[in-house]
Amino acid sequence: MCSICRKNPCDARCPNYIPPKAKHYCSICDEGIYEGEEYIENDIGEYAHWECVDYGKDLAKFLGYEIKTMEDENERIY
Repeated sequence: MCSICRKNPCDARCPNYIPPKAKHYCSICDEGIYEGEEYIENDIGEYAHWECVDYGKDLAKFLGYEIKTMEDENERIY
C-alpha cells in the first residue's frame, strides 16, 4: 500500500504513480494499446484499437484493401 495515496496500485493522481507501458501503439490514433483493450492487427504488423476502426471503409483501408467503383463495361466511350 502506498504511504501517500493509501492504494495499491497507486491512484493516477499520486506522485508515486507509474503509468502502464504499452506494448503496441495504434496506427490510427497513435495512443498506446493497453491490457484489456480490444485491437486488430493487419498483415504488415500495424495495430489499431477496435474502436478507432469505426466504419467498414476504415477497416478495409487498415487491412490494405483498395475500394474501387464498378464501371459498366458496356458504356465505353470511343
